[in-house]
Amino acid sequence: MLSKTWVFQKYGLANLYNLKSLDLAENKLTGTIDYRPIYNLHSLTHFDVSGNQLSGDLDALVAASLTHADFSSNSSNRFASLRFKKYKGSFQTLRFCDVSNNVIQIDVANIVENIPSNTERFFMSSNQMYGTLSDSFNDLPKLREFNIASNNINGSLPGSLNILRELRQFNISSNALSGKLPGFADSFATLEELDLSNQASGFTGSIPDDVWRSLSLKVLNLAGNGLTGTIPALVGNLAVLEVFDLSNNLLKGTIPSQMGQLEGSLNSLYLSNNAFDGPIPLQVGQLEGASILLKDNRFHDTSTTAPRSLCMLVSVKEFDLANDATLCPPERNALSDFYDVAKGVEWTNGTNWRDEYASYCDWKGVTCDEEMNHVKKLNLTNNGLSGRLSKSIGNLVFIEELDLSDNDIKVMSSAQFIMISLAFVSFIANSHQTTTPTLFSYSTQFTGIDSGRAWQSFRPHLFASQLQCFHRSGT
Repeated sequence: MLSKTWVFQKYGLANLYNLKSLDLAENKLTGTIDYRPIYNLHSLTHFDVSGNQLSGDLDALVAASLTHADFSSNSSNRFASLRFKKYKGSFQTLRFCDVSNNVIQIDVANIVENIPSNTERFFMSSNQMYGTLSDSFNDLPKLREFNIASNNINGSLPGSLNILRELRQFNISSNALSGKLPGFADSFATLEELDLSNQASGFTGSIPDDVWRSLSLKVLNLAGNGLTGTIPALVGNLAVLEVFDLSNNLLKGTIPSQMGQLEGSLNSLYLSNNAFDGPIPLQVGQLEGASILLKDNRFHDTSTTAPRSLCMLVSVKEFDLANDATLCPPERNALSDFYDVAKGVEWTNGTNWRDEYASYCDWKGVTCDEEMNHVKKLNLTNNGLSGRLSKSIGNLVFIEELDLSDNDIKVMSSAQFIMISLAFVSFIANSHQTTTPTLFSYSTQFTGIDSGRAWQSFRPHLFASQLQCFHRSGT
């Protein structure tokens, strides 16, 4: 237990007048702090007792010349109160203060009104602060980072936030704030991270235009509110934006194609659980390495599928609707993979195969049934196919005829294809591997295999009640 005896006799801190840094972080210190001998350390600028099990009152201005004070994460016991005494010298010198992850219960207005005026970084997240924010941000002209997330703060955001011209990070997520968002015109000139997410009551109204003019924003998180309106084309101006999270709101309209202008910076696009509709723009699928979360919107209300490249994860790292059979039809995915593996860009005729939105039933050589749009025939004879035959062809479970004759396509070694509806297949005048490919068909309508000399080793495994097979040698 920290006590006057512990401070004086065991370490003699009161006599270390030239001590500049006292770091006791991540130990197992318990009890309360006797601040009196520390007040005598006039040269002390850095004080850190984070990661312990201390409790009692917290005096953030513990030494006359203090610039850095860290009392965060004192588990088990934790500090329960916080005070700033304006008559102390360190009220002018303090730049960094972290009291997060404790159980401090105090009116947030009292805290904001008494934060030392030269403070640049202030962290008080995960406590039990309550009340509403005052307009006292006027007295913090040098504030750069401010985090009071995960408390019990209610009311609305004060208009005084507008004058924080040095502000870089502002996080007040997971509280109970409400009302409309104020303008941040001057603050947004330098702001890099804005997190107002997950309010129990929720902000309402539209997103202020100032947000879309903040060219320095890297993180914008407004998730978990009741915001309405649309995303304007101006979002494309946020050239350094990395995280864009508007999920769990009431936003609507189409996703602007200008989102693609953020390629190279944006790595997280989270717009799930809103009311967005219309086609998903092709440009979203071009956000290299990004995670795209769009579930629980109204994209199904239109007849347009998602861009082919987005469903195939050509550029993006994650797309949460990639397995949605309506937006990303499995048969289109199978054909797209077949195209890529068979070197589709070199085909003689690949009409519509690279189109991002065209129905796969309109692709060259593809025939579908009119009712369900299932692929029934694939005929690409003499069309310059090469490369390999993709295993994904087996995902065309309704196909009845497959004709890839007069090409130069190869089959993977030991390949097996289960095509339950296939009735006819032709690979005449193609290349083959030395190992034997295997075809499984359950169709009672299977009429034959036309493999030619090149595929004389082709082995059908046919589970049908009636079967007529023939082999025609190539000429």
